Amino acid sequence: MTRVLLINPPSPQRIGTPLLGLQYLASALLLAGCDVKVIDAAARCFDKEHAWIIAEADAFDPQVVGFSLWTSWVTEAYQLAQLMKGRYPLLVAGGPHATACPDETLLQGFDVAVIGEGEQTLVRLAAFMRGSEPLEDVPGIRYRAADGSIRHGPDGSPISDLDTLPFPLQSQHLFNPRWYSDSDTEILPGGIITSRGCPSSCIFCANYVTGRAVRFRSAASVVIELNAAHRRSGMTFFPFWDDALTADSGRISELCTAFRNDLEFPLLWSASSKVTMVQPDMLCMLKEAGLSAIIFGAESGDDDILSAVGKGITTAGVVKALEWAKAAGLMTVCNFMLGFPQDTPESLRRTLAFMERIAPLVDSFSAMGVVVPLPGTPLYNRFHEQYGFSDWWLRKYNPGFISPPPIEDFEKFADYYCGDANLERNFFCYSDESRRLIMECLRFKGEHNLKYMGMGKRQ
Repeated sequence: MTRVLLINPPSPQRIGTPLLGLQYLASALLLAGCDVKVIDAAARCFDKEHAWIIAEADAFDPQVVGFSLWTSWVTEAYQLAQLMKGRYPLLVAGGPHATACPDETLLQGFDVAVIGEGEQTLVRLAAFMRGSEPLEDVPGIRYRAADGSIRHGPDGSPISDLDTLPFPLQSQHLFNPRWYSDSDTEILPGGIITSRGCPSSCIFCANYVTGRAVRFRSAASVVIELNAAHRRSGMTFFPFWDDALTADSGRISELCTAFRNDLEFPLLWSASSKVTMVQPDMLCMLKEAGLSAIIFGAESGDDDILSAVGKGITTAGVVKALEWAKAAGLMTVCNFMLGFPQDTPESLRRTLAFMERIAPLVDSFSAMGVVVPLPGTPLYNRFHEQYGFSDWWLRKYNPGFISPPPIEDFEKFADYYCGDANLERNFFCYSDESRRLIMECLRFKGEHNLKYMGMGKRQ
């Protein structure tokens, strides 16, 4: 039996529920007969140092140690990886950053980098550790050979039948409830996905783990998972994290029918959609099936910017989708991204005016939202040399996450909520006027949300 330790590395940006992806990986390894341990060092109440993590790892004596890597906090993971380098037989990097920068992770001390979806690859790596197959035959990896050279296995491919994956719920017992809450309450599931992949081509989106090909789970599989999660936790509200839930209208009809007929509880749920992937009748059908809130990505209030970043929508289309959603009785959330390299003071003024125009149709805007050029995206590849931010995640000037002040100190909390620390990174060398307008857009969004939450500006 292969012992596998999965680590979500320390991060200043804490999470309140286990990552869905980490649960999927753990469940796949359990199904394959592995002995699995999880340490979620980014959890809200996790307060242990590196020495504790290494002591726990030593006691477990794993053959494989796998890290989930996220770009913004990857240096935190690299510090821990350096302490573990050579201590265990196989140190594996996975997640979005490893997919985008596999060779970098190997230079930072990892033995193997997993590119793309990791469930099947990790199971194959566990088999390699048992001597069942050569490392060079494992698809979707880069690895350091014995001579120090970097080599790769066969090309990996997206998992075609998502129904073959075990439910995340099957590994939930590996996540200590005390990491997420100082009470002894049961861990709530971190949401659900009914599909993977997104067909859109936005230049800023780092969806390279699941890719462009959309793959759907069967409605029956989704219902079985929801019923099981409800029986375990009593949970009735689930966020759906699909990138392209509404890409297939026929499949949406199947899901909604299954929710109405086969669920053991009254489901409430939220979901995201591209504005071009909804119609009035679909939104009404989703509402009848328990959808309570829908998130749309507007990103900009300037049509030229939307075209430049490959969003594939127009501001007129955003207005239509919001109107249809409100008519269907849904709560609406609208995402904006501020400070694209193509933005000008004029485009930012149009974005602010557009926010003001749609505010009556929007229950909540996305918090923060300053553009971050993630590695592997066209946005990063096209502009990192021009603006001098190559490998910004490794640089000392990269600011850390700032924890929000206590809500009781309302003025400081409001200032924090109406800002975004990413603006200080100044990736695209904003002019003073552009910077001022970005801050004005952030302030408008934040104040709108505070008012909606009953926390409007206090005198």
